[in-house]
Amino acid sequence: MAVEASESKFSSPISRAEDGLYLPEQPSLLTRFKVALRALRVLEKHPDDPVAASVFNAAIDGPVFQAHAEALLKTPEGAALLKDRPTLQAGSVDLAALAQLPEGTVGRAFAQYFIDNKIQPFATPYEVRNDLDYVVKWYRETHDLHHVLTGYATDSMGEMELQAFVWGNLGLRTSPFILLFAALLRPHNLPAIWRYADRLRDAYARGKATKNLFSVRYERSMALTVEALRDALQIPPRAKA
Repeated sequence: MAVEASESKFSSPISRAEDGLYLPEQPSLLTRFKVALRALRVLEKHPDDPVAASVFNAAIDGPVFQAHAEALLKTPEGAALLKDRPTLQAGSVDLAALAQLPEGTVGRAFAQYFIDNKIQPFATPYEVRNDLDYVVKWYRETHDLHHVLTGYATDSMGEMELQAFVWGNLGLRTSPFILLFAALLRPHNLPAIWRYADRLRDAYARGKATKNLFSVRYERSMALTVEALRDALQIPPRAKA
């Protein structure tokens, strides 16, 4: 039985003391900021670090994910998602089978995404304790599908655009934090932010216009065409460069 979001206080279920990645119970805003900055520095060098990602989300977006979990519980579809807790993490996704689906389907594009980028599906190192943990985990697992559906690349620019998109769609506080961090430090040879500000504004507007990214069951959508799933989420086309 899923634990109701309102009964849970979101905290990171894992930590790594040697990197300062530890979030105490009821941390102050200053503590949250310091821990988030430490996690972001790790993620700059190792974007797929699951401990740093979990602590970063806990430090910045705990209340946001709690609000999403509570909203999901109020709809039949959302409550079913939290009850079923589907997964797309490593070990639960048969990429070989998905690659055999017809061209243009979500599953085929999802499998090709991992092949093209030479990566594997997300894997979490911790057990989900409650609905809040699950919503964070599901968001992380569907990040790669969001690239497929939005059309944003996996290079540094595409990642910035996707951050702007989810900021507009889900209101994640981590997104402007990451965008500011990138603008100041310009990792991975990012250009000055004024050179791509229009692209970020377009991505944010697309996210605002799109239905909530938690509103579809991605694991049931693999046989749909990418265009059909985009239509279901009402994702607007990208602005012309």
